[in-house]
Amino acid sequence: MPRVIALLLVLGVTGVGAASRPATLAFLPVAVDGTPDQVQSAAERIVELFAVATAAILDVDVTPPTIEIRSTPNLAYFDHRSWAIVLAHWPALDPSLQAFFLELTDSPEDAAALFGALFNEFLVAHEMAHWLQRALGLERDRYTSEREANDIAVALFLAVEDGEARLVDLRPRLAAALARLSDPTPRGADEAQFFNDHYAELARNPYAYGYYQFRFILESIDRSAELHFESLLRAVAAE
Repeated sequence: MPRVIALLLVLGVTGVGAASRPATLAFLPVAVDGTPDQVQSAAERIVELFAVATAAILDVDVTPPTIEIRSTPNLAYFDHRSWAIVLAHWPALDPSLQAFFLELTDSPEDAAALFGALFNEFLVAHEMAHWLQRALGLERDRYTSEREANDIAVALFLAVEDGEARLVDLRPRLAAALARLSDPTPRGADEAQFFNDHYAELARNPYAYGYYQFRFILESIDRSAELHFESLLRAVAAE
């Protein structure tokens, strides 16, 4: 069964009424030169789709996070203290961070497009997965948490109208960017252990953290055939 149809059935037969159901199972466009309000609206649609589906699949009441648009070095993250997903906006991004994306692409337009597709779209679903982990009280090490969040984000995209096409567009952008980054894992070290032990240091270094996160996302995209949103949510909720 196509995954978009499957999600429609979940929302339709599990008691999610028309008032609670999203108007359409589709993302909003995210323009490279979009305003902060447009970026926020697009992110809020992803939050809505994720939260409503979660409530239906797990039969629970949920309190979805709000969206805040403000530039920080972390670019995109779920703040459990304020229950908000914080997203950066490309035009207001610090020049040093814009320079990082310019190094990973061939033009300013490509840099902005990579940033928008990743930090204003895909990583919203990724941060919603972290919201879910927190809401369910799941204990994860950093390595497992990040990889699981990418699996869930990919599964959501596959279940949303036009989401697969966005993954198809994102994949070559990420692959090209990853090819310009070096693996920071020391020779002979266990990758997961190194990532967990040095997470705070890695997170402050976009070149190091970008390597891991870009690769993790690509590996999740390449495992798309295995990833089903409803199954993943039921599995994590059962722990």
